[in-house]
Amino acid sequence: MKIRRFLIGLVITSMVSCYVDAGATAIKKPLKYQPSSVVPAVEGWYFRAISGYPAAITFEPVVLFKNGDYWEAGGEALESLNMAEDKNKHPKAWGTWKKQGQTFLLTNSKGQTNDYELGGGNWFPAYAYTGAVKLKPAYEKVSGGDYGNGLNALTIKKITLLDGTHFNEGTNGGISTGNAAAWKKSSTGGTYRISGHTIEFIYNDGRVVKTSFALGAKGSPARPDNALIFIGGYAYTDTE
Repeated sequence: MKIRRFLIGLVITSMVSCYVDAGATAIKKPLKYQPSSVVPAVEGWYFRAISGYPAAITFEPVVLFKNGDYWEAGGEALESLNMAEDKNKHPKAWGTWKKQGQTFLLTNSKGQTNDYELGGGNWFPAYAYTGAVKLKPAYEKVSGGDYGNGLNALTIKKITLLDGTHFNEGTNGGISTGNAAAWKKSSTGGTYRISGHTIEFIYNDGRVVKTSFALGAKGSPARPDNALIFIGGYAYTDTE
């Protein structure tokens, strides 16, 4: 009887052990994702002064990540950015950063370091769109600048915001509302919506373009300004 009880106990113990091991294995099973592709937490959005073409100064938006990387915001919206893929396609758009006091040190993909100081005239905070600051009726792209992302998909040179949801490209005036017949027939017009640092254009011909967005800054201390905005990595100034 003792031997029989021992054998039964051994079987039960073995069954419990297998069950526990199987449960532990299921719990420890790794999630299926690529850590290198996940966008890290954002430290902040800024924009810096750069040399444009020909012989002009323009600005470009830069995103600082908490892991020490920076990204020159371009045609890709941050929410859909694949970090690993973008680093391979557009290495010049990436680098590392660190802060010393009020000075930001940015080291690009070639190992060159440049310093930018808040309040020094070459480094400013960039802001998300919340609706608190209303946009101007029309903007024009500032020519020049190499943003490192190699993207030419955004061809908008001039944009008119007809109201809070409708836009038209290359319009100097003459269309006052989103219900105008000219807007409805235009292949370069449509509707738009902005959420935080992303703007989405839905054209009348069915095209959809989603890209990065940021508001410029003015004053000291700095605050959001509607005279300068960034769409797809490019700086736009109001035409008023």
